[in-house]
Amino acid sequence: MSEENKRSIRISVRNLVDFVLRSGDIDNRRSGNAQKDAMLAGGRIHRKIQKRMGSGYRAEVPLKHEVQDEEQEITLLVEGRADGIFTENGITVIDEIKGMYTDISRLEEPIEVHLAQAMCYGYFYCCDKDLDGIRLQMTYCNLETEEIKRFQTDRSREELETWFSSVVHEYFKWARYLYHHELTRDASIGHLEFPFPYRAGQRDLVVSV
Repeated sequence: MSEENKRSIRISVRNLVDFVLRSGDIDNRRSGNAQKDAMLAGGRIHRKIQKRMGSGYRAEVPLKHEVQDEEQEITLLVEGRADGIFTENGITVIDEIKGMYTDISRLEEPIEVHLAQAMCYGYFYCCDKDLDGIRLQMTYCNLETEEIKRFQTDRSREELETWFSSVVHEYFKWARYLYHHELTRDASIGHLEFPFPYRAGQRDLVVSV
C-alpha cells in the first residue's frame, strides 16, 4: 500500500480504554452542570494529593506510544499524562488518581477502565525506560470527605505488552472498518454525476467550488 493511502490516528489513553472496555447503562439523568462540577472538584483533589506526595513524586508526566496494525495500514499514536510517577523501595510506581462521589470504602478492587489507564501508562513507561516490570497504584478519593483508598498491583512488562496488544487489536478492528469504508466512499464519489440538468452558469460555479 502506498504511503499516501495509510492512515495515522492520535487518541488519548482515556478515550482508547473507554472505547474498548467501557460498559454502563442508558441512564442520562446526570446534568451537564453536575458533571462539570465533578470535573472541577476532581482537578482540585488531584492537585492536593499530588502536593502531599513530596518532592520525589513527579506529577502529570506525559507519555506516548506508537503502534501499527498487522496490515500496516494504520498507525496509532496513544498519548496521555500519568497522574504521578514515584519510586517505592526501589520499584517504579505509576499512580492513577480518581476523585469520586461514590462511597470508596465499598470498593473491593479498582474499576476496570481506571486500572486500564494505569496499565497503559505502565507499559509506555516500561518501554521508554527499558524496565522489566512496574507497580501500578490506583488512588481513589471521595470528593466530599477526602477519604483515600489505594490499590496496588505489580505487573511485568510482558504482561502489560500482551494486554495492550489485545486492547489495540480491538480498536484496530473498528479503525480498519471505518478506514476502508471511507476509501470506498471516496472512490464512489469520483464517479457520481450531478443528477439534474445544469442551468446557465451553474456548471462553472460547481467546478470552481
